[in-house]
Amino acid sequence: MYHCHTMLSLQDSKTDYKEYIDLCKKNNMKALAISEHGNIFRWLKKKQYCESQGIKFIFACEVYLTEHLEPKERDNYHTVLIAKNQSGVKELFSLISMSSDEKHMYYKPRITFDEFLNISDNIISTSACLASPLHRLSQDNEYFEKLCNKYNFFEIQPHDYDEQRAYNVFLYELSKKYKKPLILGTDTHSSTQYKAECRQIEKIAKNMEYANEDSFDLTFKTYDDLLKMYANQHGKANMLPYDVYVEAIENTNLIDKMTEEIPIDTSFKYPNLYPDEENYLDKEVQKSYEEKVKSGIIDGNNPKYLDNIKEESKVFKKIGQCSFMLSMSDIMRFCKNNNIPTGSCRGSVGGSTIAYLLDIIDLDPVQWNTVFSRFANEDRVSLGD
Repeated sequence: MYHCHTMLSLQDSKTDYKEYIDLCKKNNMKALAISEHGNIFRWLKKKQYCESQGIKFIFACEVYLTEHLEPKERDNYHTVLIAKNQSGVKELFSLISMSSDEKHMYYKPRITFDEFLNISDNIISTSACLASPLHRLSQDNEYFEKLCNKYNFFEIQPHDYDEQRAYNVFLYELSKKYKKPLILGTDTHSSTQYKAECRQIEKIAKNMEYANEDSFDLTFKTYDDLLKMYANQHGKANMLPYDVYVEAIENTNLIDKMTEEIPIDTSFKYPNLYPDEENYLDKEVQKSYEEKVKSGIIDGNNPKYLDNIKEESKVFKKIGQCSFMLSMSDIMRFCKNNNIPTGSCRGSVGGSTIAYLLDIIDLDPVQWNTVFSRFANEDRVSLGD
């Protein structure tokens, strides 16, 4: 399934992503590209749930394009971007981040035509809906032909609406001229008719309008549903040939073939900020221990401190947490030296004697007999934070 929106799509849906994934599984769909407006929020949760249901998750986003950043104009043309591979995912994320910075943001997160034209081959692009620049721009515009040459697919949609049917035929002519395949996008915004009604109520409540959309059925569609949508338009003006329409549906499978499975590295990734971090940690801890003993803050005759240091140091080295502890120490000491208020302790870090010695916390784990393994241990499946 290609081109759909969830409730994370800038208030333009009332459907949770799991509903689409469940429907894909029910209807034996093998891959899903959720293309939120202007973002890729909760991509990890979406990907994990897709994979739990045996469905391939495809990284995608429906971005807003603008002809120029200055003077500011709410042109907001739509285009769908899809990552082919890991490099494409990184590039897509960078584009989305850039689109939301102060320079690019104007009501919506945007990228310029020129920035879009410079996107690498690691990203697939399609022309999206009636808000596409191919529909709204004059063919005399300096960017029109450049955009036609850039797109990998021209996207038709199945809606029974005069303007949409005419645009579909226009895209068919472009596809022949530029030798670009058509793809059928459902532009799905709702899992069911009920969720479509919920979305409509929210639009009314927030005085949100989308041109022509009241004529569109943007609920989840299967292959057979799409064929019925074509049949229901029989005899109307500007109908694509049936075989062209079916081929555009089949071309959604090309997106699956063109995109790689993107593995997620779940290994620990603490920052590595210090050279020879393990020895540096040992030296800093020993130095702080001696200072606190000398000043009478801790009892040097209590063997528990040295026992704890030995145990914790072993764990931190094994899971690569040395630099993280040193960086937290630097931050907390900077705050204290500059009269910036800090808390005495937060959460399970209160079990770490090394955290106490490095001034990350003010709570003494030996005095209060707290448990280090709740904060970090060799078998912990999440990062100590």
